[in-house]
Amino acid sequence: MFMEKSRYKLLILIPMILLIGSIAFLVNNYAQTGEWFDRSIQLKGGTLITLSSDIKISGDDIEILLSGYGDLTIRELSGFSGYGLLIEIAAEVDVDEVINIIENSGVQIETTSIETIGPALGESFWSQAQVGIIIAFVLMGIIVLGIFRTAVPSFAVILAAVSDIIITLALMQIFGIVLSLASLAALLMLIGYSIDTDILLTTRLLRVKDNTLNQRLRNTFKTGVTMTGTTIGVLASLLIFGASAVLSEIAAVLLIGLVIDLVNTWLQNAVLLKWYCERRGIE
Repeated sequence: MFMEKSRYKLLILIPMILLIGSIAFLVNNYAQTGEWFDRSIQLKGGTLITLSSDIKISGDDIEILLSGYGDLTIRELSGFSGYGLLIEIAAEVDVDEVINIIENSGVQIETTSIETIGPALGESFWSQAQVGIIIAFVLMGIIVLGIFRTAVPSFAVILAAVSDIIITLALMQIFGIVLSLASLAALLMLIGYSIDTDILLTTRLLRVKDNTLNQRLRNTFKTGVTMTGTTIGVLASLLIFGASAVLSEIAAVLLIGLVIDLVNTWLQNAVLLKWYCERRGIE
């Protein structure tokens, strides 16, 4: 197994490079736009138009068609139920006019839904979301410290969870996934998934002495990868089937996060814990 090699500590460079690169990407995004990441209208205010059709709608064509309406975000949807389009525009834009322009261009629209959130309400949601994330991390840290009562293992668990969130947020920007109430819920779920595998790993290495350190690490690796792999399979199916825009967004964020969690758990947390056990003489 890779952790049995004498140079296993070098493996931690991979998650560290991902974390540093993600932080640099988010900082650059903030320097250019004044925002760490793109937020949906639910968290900043605006109007969301959802269109569905039996045939594929080109998001690029619609973007050109509506180029005179200022900043807008267009995302294509697809699934067994048909095709769709999500259009985010400013709250002051005339929605009926936008829909008429799209219909007059020859696009066949089956159903239309409109959601408008004022800027003040959107900012209120965003403030509450930030408080919720902070509380989640604080409670997580307290519980982890209470369970293990040791600095290094507790730090490794918390670092893995923080890394999962930061890298996932950066990759969301790269893949064009905006931060919304749905993706925010997925990030909170990701904290739980991350802590689950990390606590499993930490508990097996520090508290279970039924085998050698490397054997315990190997067995835990098999269990942890199986747990995460089955969840990834379910999320991939949900994303492919495209049951709804909200479920697809949650599945996409969790899918990214769980893949990153595999890296952070087994190339970061496992390395730190193995090094800690060797220093403390835990075999």
